[in-house]
Amino acid sequence: MISSHGVDGEEVHFVMPFDVEVSTLVATSKLDLVKRLEMIRPLPDIDEPSGQEGAEVSKKLVELKSGDWFLKVVPWIGGRILSMTHLPSDSQWLHSRIESHGYEEYSGTENRSAGCTEEYKIVRRLPEQLGEEESICLEGDIRGGLVLQRQISVLKDNTKIVQIDSSIQARSLGPGSGGFSRLVCLRVRPTFTLLHPTEVVVAFTAINGSKQEISLESGEVRLEGDLRPNGEWMLVDKCSGLSMEKPFRSRSG
Repeated sequence: MISSHGVDGEEVHFVMPFDVEVSTLVATSKLDLVKRLEMIRPLPDIDEPSGQEGAEVSKKLVELKSGDWFLKVVPWIGGRILSMTHLPSDSQWLHSRIESHGYEEYSGTENRSAGCTEEYKIVRRLPEQLGEEESICLEGDIRGGLVLQRQISVLKDNTKIVQIDSSIQARSLGPGSGGFSRLVCLRVRPTFTLLHPTEVVVAFTAINGSKQEISLESGEVRLEGDLRPNGEWMLVDKCSGLSMEKPFRSRSG
């Protein structure tokens, strides 16, 4: 990398490296590129039906493109959202690999608990061409007679919004069903791409009414009691002026 400093309106002078140094930089860059390409794991492009009527385990990347958003979903490893591109700004919000990260959901407080890596079945798909909102509904067996269901939609009446409705549902409980009693909770874990890490904060209003901002320098932060977000939080890139708002709600039953 070649860099220099200057003042607006004046000439900027660069000190160019010698030919030998340039050749070394180019060779190192090519070697690094070859190593990165060798580490890339190609996406499988096959469909394997699960044998259950009305549902299938798909090993093909699912794409949702509607309104302002282009999403890629991986059903066969945790049903995770692998990519979330905001089309008007051409911004990619998620950092992920096939096996991990992106937008994940678990069924316990511990990291990567049940629901994170299980195969999810596609139980319903509504393409935008039918006049409805673009959406997909997935289900993953998290054992004990429970399933984690997730519906991902781009709203037709407000294409700026990606809506994710997730729930843990009891499907086979009682004597002889194979179900068992355990404590579960829905945990959401998105991993974001930060183009300007020092300028990005998580901003929200806490339950106690105080305004909070958490920066990358804060490290891992655990929010409890009245310091928890009051219904929503926002990821703000102060450098680009872009932000992503995450409202959430709980429901019982």
